[in-house]
Amino acid sequence: MSAKSSKKRPKIRLFDDFSSNSPSEADLDPFEDNDGDYGSDTNYEPQNIEETGASSSSEEIFSIRPRRIISGGPVASSDSSKSDISIRSSDSDQDDRTIENAEPISESVDDLPSLLIPQHDNDIDSEPVQNRIRSPVPEEIPWLHSTEEIPDFEFDVESYGIQFDVTSQTSIEQIFDHVFPKELLEYLVQCTNNYGTALCQSNKPSTRYSRSQNFRNTTTVEMKKFLGLSLLHGHIRTPKQQKLFTYDDPLYYHPVFSYTMSSRRYEQILRCICCSELDAKGAEKINKFVDLLTLNFRKIYKPDKELSLDESLLLYRGRLHFRQYIKSKKARYGIKFYVLATADGYVLNIIMYSGKDENTQLRGVTKLERLVMRLMRPFLLKGHHLFMDNYYNSVTLSQKLFDLKTHTNGTLRVNRKDNPKEVVDRKLKKGDHVWVRKNKVYVSKWVDKRPVIMLTTREHPRIIETTNRFGKIVKKPIEVATYNKYMSGVDRSDQMISYYSSPRKTIRWYKKVLFHLLDTAVWNSYYLYKKFVLKNPKYELSSYREELIKKLIDLKENCKGKDLVLDLKKHNSRKHNNPQKNIFADQERKFWGHWPKRQPAPENSKKKYSFLMCKMCSKNKKRVETSYRCIGCPGLPPLCPECFQDYHQILEQQEQ
Repeated sequence: MSAKSSKKRPKIRLFDDFSSNSPSEADLDPFEDNDGDYGSDTNYEPQNIEETGASSSSEEIFSIRPRRIISGGPVASSDSSKSDISIRSSDSDQDDRTIENAEPISESVDDLPSLLIPQHDNDIDSEPVQNRIRSPVPEEIPWLHSTEEIPDFEFDVESYGIQFDVTSQTSIEQIFDHVFPKELLEYLVQCTNNYGTALCQSNKPSTRYSRSQNFRNTTTVEMKKFLGLSLLHGHIRTPKQQKLFTYDDPLYYHPVFSYTMSSRRYEQILRCICCSELDAKGAEKINKFVDLLTLNFRKIYKPDKELSLDESLLLYRGRLHFRQYIKSKKARYGIKFYVLATADGYVLNIIMYSGKDENTQLRGVTKLERLVMRLMRPFLLKGHHLFMDNYYNSVTLSQKLFDLKTHTNGTLRVNRKDNPKEVVDRKLKKGDHVWVRKNKVYVSKWVDKRPVIMLTTREHPRIIETTNRFGKIVKKPIEVATYNKYMSGVDRSDQMISYYSSPRKTIRWYKKVLFHLLDTAVWNSYYLYKKFVLKNPKYELSSYREELIKKLIDLKENCKGKDLVLDLKKHNSRKHNNPQKNIFADQERKFWGHWPKRQPAPENSKKKYSFLMCKMCSKNKKRVETSYRCIGCPGLPPLCPECFQDYHQILEQQEQ
């Protein structure tokens, strides 16, 4: 019995140890740092961002954030100076710091970054890999009240400006051809022809005079005329589009529309215009065209140091699953764009909002950060200064952009995660100004009419004297004055585009976006022409658009409105697309007013019209009755439509 009991005792003791409250080796957290050497590597230098190089996507940009690797495990890096490691405690519970806001730890070894795994075999012992990986617990960097030198990223001033040769003799059409290149116009023509052909070949029922029944392929010359008339439509307001091509209504008669293109042809191209492949769905119908156009915007013009990022809203009230509502915008409902522009309004990059982003592969990276990195991708590591409002700004984003040699400035929301509570929650009086610093990021609070929270890495926060819009000298923080000076780039472009807007009401939303992009291209070309060619600050956008429209629709120089009315030969030959069928093509002005008109029957007759023998057919010994009379000839001779032209040609020969 004693032998058996001695054998059972170890099992009971092991069972007791397992059920006790003391943790065993199996229960220990392999990510816990118990060595006490967190942040003890004083010789660590952050990885140089230039050695890695700028990545081509926002995912790669975020993956180059350096981490420390020490004997006890990896530690998140910090670019704060060694003299700023002391903690300034203002609350009694500030020392009781936790890691609740630390970025999530990967659940498997495969998900961890390669920097967290030892790279040499001599650093690896016989333990499993899971037990050798320490938790990347981020060090909580304190907010300080001291200043630190702001580095100059040496912006390349020589690369700034227009990227093609211009002189004082450069025409408006040449500038627009660089902004809206021929290759992009040919792509638009090709997509339109493909869509028009596919529409005619579809089995949809169509009426007798349907515009989609027969489609004639368009050309670049005709597409230019179509775009020119669309731009001119932004200058003229009519209740219906067809009234622009009318002959009958004297209130809306505009001869330039009918002179350039027939109403049916214009509406046919408008119905079939397309800028994507036939199988494109959703946002793919316009995204490729947006990318091609904005890529050309950045190719022909290199911006100055200051850049502005904001959202824009295009009015659209139709059914669309990514339609947005922004109360502060004039349109309120519509299609939202994220726009990057220069401080004076030149549009550089556009991203259309097309629904919720389902990409959750990057942990610890917000969607707004990915958005800003995507817009700023061509301008990172070049020393630019980015101005954003509180929708985009955060302490984390500013630090990441600072690591990529990009300064930031803008307003900050109160409820951002990394905000300093000692500044955000502090009660101030009017005119008070407080600030703190973490690494190179400054967060300040200033009270004017209401509290304003600012974030900047561009300059040290301080009060300066500046002039407001009324010419009065006032005192403001330097970060507020700089923000007011350089932030209005996107608002400036939206304001100028809204004056002469080409988009019209349509159920096909991508067409409205297409015409909005056309207006943006016109604004950018006007910006370049005014700044680098004409160099006249008083030159207006309306004058530029009028000259450009004349070039697009191929109007003669010094052409007047009465010339279009009197030039019936060219007008009618264009309208009917066949000079042989133009009954007035070769007539002189003395035969103007000769029109066929049906003669009504007498009141006692049961017939609606009065029929007589055709004068020309009678000479040819044919019995043809017609109700048409020539109202321009004396005696109102009866003439059938087939003989109307022959009769007047013979009459002209007799008079000669």
